[in-house]
Amino acid sequence: MDAHGPVVPPRDRHAREDDAEQIAELQVAAWRTAYAGILPAAELHGLDTVALTDFWRGQIASAAAAGAHVLVHDDGQRITGFSAFGPARDDDLRQRPGVEELYAFYARPECWGTGVGRSLMRSTLSIWADRGTPAGYLWVLERNARGRAFYQKGGWRHDPTAAPSGSDPGALEIRYELTEPGTRGR
Repeated sequence: MDAHGPVVPPRDRHAREDDAEQIAELQVAAWRTAYAGILPAAELHGLDTVALTDFWRGQIASAAAAGAHVLVHDDGQRITGFSAFGPARDDDLRQRPGVEELYAFYARPECWGTGVGRSLMRSTLSIWADRGTPAGYLWVLERNARGRAFYQKGGWRHDPTAAPSGSDPGALEIRYELTEPGTRGR
């Protein structure tokens, strides 16, 4: 309880199509902050919120049919983070039954270190546990030290068998894997 009444706790929920614009704005802000000095400034400046809004609206609309999810962390006033995940897309992991990929995972820069990411990760892993997902993976920019540290703290490990992706040496992506995610999400 605070001076204004009961405190409404932040919550994670499945995204709705009308969340797409906030998700797009959040992604642009997160990319421009997290990838400054990693990706070319022109690329970051050129991010198109309108195009991303359309992209996320489509992803949210088709998620269930594709076996995917888009979750948001909603603090009651705005969306402060989101995760998108679903079936594995990498050829070597699609052959393994039930393996999931974390496609996107972002929080508003001003919310970094506040628990938004931990909450979203718990919710993501909880869904994986409910589905019996044996392993999950993600791709992260090799030079994204903050992101890599977050994932490593949560038990994700660099997968040395995966070839780095990307043609720009400054923007190489490396794969991380999490085994038995159901034991970490509850």
